[in-house]
Amino acid sequence: MWRRSVSERLVIRLGSEANHPVSWLVWSTSEHEIIASGVLPSAKQLEQLHEKVGGRPVLILVPSNDVLLTKVEVPGKVTRQFQQAIPYMLEEELATDVDQLHFSILAVDNGFAHLAIVEHVKMAKWLDWLDQAELNCRQFIPDVLTLPTEEGQWSSVKLEDEWLIRQDEYTGFSADDGLLPLILGKLLPEDESQEIVAHSDLPANVAGEWRQGQIELPMQLLAQGALSSKLNILTGDYKPQKESSRNWGLWRNTGIALAACLVLALVINFLQLQQLKAEEKALQAQIKQVYVQLFPEEKSIRSARIKASFKRHLNNLGGGSDQLSFLSMLDQVRPAFKKVPNFKPVSLRFDANKAELRLQVQAKNYSDFETFQASIPDSFTVKQGAMSNKGSMVTGTLTIGGKG
Repeated sequence: MWRRSVSERLVIRLGSEANHPVSWLVWSTSEHEIIASGVLPSAKQLEQLHEKVGGRPVLILVPSNDVLLTKVEVPGKVTRQFQQAIPYMLEEELATDVDQLHFSILAVDNGFAHLAIVEHVKMAKWLDWLDQAELNCRQFIPDVLTLPTEEGQWSSVKLEDEWLIRQDEYTGFSADDGLLPLILGKLLPEDESQEIVAHSDLPANVAGEWRQGQIELPMQLLAQGALSSKLNILTGDYKPQKESSRNWGLWRNTGIALAACLVLALVINFLQLQQLKAEEKALQAQIKQVYVQLFPEEKSIRSARIKASFKRHLNNLGGGSDQLSFLSMLDQVRPAFKKVPNFKPVSLRFDANKAELRLQVQAKNYSDFETFQASIPDSFTVKQGAMSNKGSMVTGTLTIGGKG
């Protein structure tokens, strides 16, 4: 256990799923040094950090591959009505029903509202992990938005097998090491002069003008940025209560309970009251028994969390991660793009409901289309749409989906 000081803060980077590793670091703002750091095998070990924080709030970084960073134009002031309308302004661009998404305004700047969009299921899952570990958190920040920023430059760092890249104050993205060339090739098809500062070893054979920055431990770089950041996606229904509000709530609830007891004392006797309490306790025990039978790995769950956990499990039964399916499909078709260098995507769209990848592409001739289709793995089907000549190029559409 390390010494505890008011200048020390614990920063935790959560994973997308409970079985993903969790990186953590304690940084001293007065000494400007790492006090302790490590990686937990999964979110189940978060409780190991409880005794190390001394009751102070922790700062949480969430994986950017679970967060959509975008912006919408603001017609005037950001009113309550405008905030309520934001989900429906973006409804056609989103693959998930807007009622299942949490929309957080990061900032309003130059006539645009900069947004972070996350599935409610993800938010509930992260908060549940922290609640079970008894870790108090008041700030969630997308990890890429803790990287350094400088006008006209992108900044990057490699964490394990994943690249985090910040494009500007409110946008960025993450990419698996193997998919980085494809994604940057899509983002920078012509403008390869974009300067990208790397705080890790430089990658090879990728678009952009890469420059070696100061190499630092990834979590140290992220923690320093996080501790100076005001960004927070714990807004709306997820906004933490102020300490004074929570204390007043406790006193208010206590007063109501006392008043209720006084009323009950006038109409029922002590034995009846004890009997009701015993029945309530027995009912809670039965509910917990059924829950533990359904989910034996959660034997230590508190009764107060059972309802929320039931809802989380029901939501999880609705399907897997669309984003993982999308990345998996991209990874499997990537060799086909390498085999036909002149075959370039113009636009790309993933239909999560049908698990289909829809491409509009350009090539030098029709045979490039045939070669590309022949290079797609047998586990996929390829449907060719309309094709046309535009100058010296051939343009067409392809739909790639899984068999069966």
